[in-house]
Amino acid sequence: MKRKMIPVLLSVLSLMTASASKGDDLFQLFWRGTYYTKNDTGHIIAVQFTEQDFVNKVAQDNGLDPSTLVFVYRPDRRDTVVVRASNGQFIADVIQMEYTWTDVVNPTGAVIVRHALLFDEYHQAALGSFFGLEISSHDANGNLVNDSLNGTVLYSKPDIGVVYGAQIWTGQRIVDRTGTPP
Repeated sequence: MKRKMIPVLLSVLSLMTASASKGDDLFQLFWRGTYYTKNDTGHIIAVQFTEQDFVNKVAQDNGLDPSTLVFVYRPDRRDTVVVRASNGQFIADVIQMEYTWTDVVNPTGAVIVRHALLFDEYHQAALGSFFGLEISSHDANGNLVNDSLNGTVLYSKPDIGVVYGAQIWTGQRIVDRTGTPP
């Protein structure tokens, strides 16, 4: 009886180790927008910005080379973060939409129309909102195969007098080889 249990226990242990070491699902996130603020003379100016601006700021704050980092969306956490491009290692949070949202989901759960409030770690109140569409596909085991997020973000940072608007969309999967989501 004991000999028969050893292979079963090894299989269970193997499955537990595999599931415990699974990292985050990460998808590169593109962000094209404009922010509005005042210049030194008090005139309103419009400045173009992209996801690279988030990456550059995180790199500067952490003493890292921005060319080694990528901006991603984590569907399971409903947030955006900067990670190492080589292994998906978490570096910093950017914007979260995980606290307050309304999802309209189709019967299979594959298509979601979402409106979500946006937050960051520096402000107590919501900064603005996201509106868009998320389409996902899963394999027979329920693992996320692909995730497509497309939409619009409108937000502001009243403490610094800046208003933002952007179109966002996901691209390729970034593989998290760390196996340890924060």
